[in-house]
Amino acid sequence: MQLRLIIIVAAVVSLTGHGCIKQIDVDTRNEKPVLVVEGLVTTDSVPYTVKLSYSGPFTRGNVIAAEFLEKNATVIITDDAGNTTPLAYIDEGVYETTDPAFIGQVGKSYSVIVTLKDGKKYVSVPEKINPPVPINSISTSFNFFTPSGINVSIDVNDPAANENYYKWSFYAWVPRKTNGISCGVGCLMYEYCFQKVLNNQLTILSDAAINGNKIKGQQMGTSPIYWFGKHYIDIRQQSITREAFQFLQRLNEQLNRTGNILDPLPASIKGNVYNAADPNDFVLGYFSAASVTHKRAILVPFSITQFLLDQTAATFIPAGPKICFESFPDALFYPPSPATQNPPPPGWENAEVIEVHW
Repeated sequence: MQLRLIIIVAAVVSLTGHGCIKQIDVDTRNEKPVLVVEGLVTTDSVPYTVKLSYSGPFTRGNVIAAEFLEKNATVIITDDAGNTTPLAYIDEGVYETTDPAFIGQVGKSYSVIVTLKDGKKYVSVPEKINPPVPINSISTSFNFFTPSGINVSIDVNDPAANENYYKWSFYAWVPRKTNGISCGVGCLMYEYCFQKVLNNQLTILSDAAINGNKIKGQQMGTSPIYWFGKHYIDIRQQSITREAFQFLQRLNEQLNRTGNILDPLPASIKGNVYNAADPNDFVLGYFSAASVTHKRAILVPFSITQFLLDQTAATFIPAGPKICFESFPDALFYPPSPATQNPPPPGWENAEVIEVHW
């Protein structure tokens, strides 16, 4: 009996002790905001943009608070021939070129010069635009996820003459559906629209292991299937420098850490922009230059059935009367009749047409 009493008392003391753990305040790092420069010159059409902000907390998602945006800088892009173009402030820390004749050229090197209101000047290491590499072909496959979708990949013949580094981006205009709104007895309007869907995954590649061979089946992204209709896809392939690739590779490694307790702590990844008067005053971000190859295609999916859509896409149709292009972000607007209803996105008039079967 006495032993049982001792055990009970010990258990109560143990539980009470766990409930009265003293709170310890751990000092956290309060780093001084650092300038972040993000910009790109390409052989693609102008304008070019440079975004200036400061390291700090996000308010929500990837939205930067207004106090961490640089709105009062002077920004200039220059090439190795002495040509320059000024940038004008637009909004949200973004500066934009104003000269439509200033276009990136293969073989030239480009850099950015940023002068802050306090007189500090930051410059980037010049980046040379490498020759573009064509995209050979596009291939597709089908998946039955929710929503189902069309997987898109490409083949590229990598040139053997020099080292190549690639960065890809992909987006698609996909058909969407709502219940529309009434336009009279037995009449509905604005049931359908096209929504722009971006692939936000960073996709880069070095040809170090495959120089001169075919890059086959390189995944670009997935165009989700929410309704019947054609898909309009755009693939953008950049030929970037070795330095830009290494920067993006380090960034990608940091973004994709598993979060294991043995992982090293995240560190600021220095870019190629520095204080002209003090190299130790480093800047985050990167200013790059690249040639660009575009390939657009119109995907025509066959074998889509109402049963398939009921199983994989029904939950993506909002309930009640809704205007399609107001229901989804980045949807293509169109005016009421007699204007063309649910027009396809412009720019695909001469695009390759690919039938997708499964």
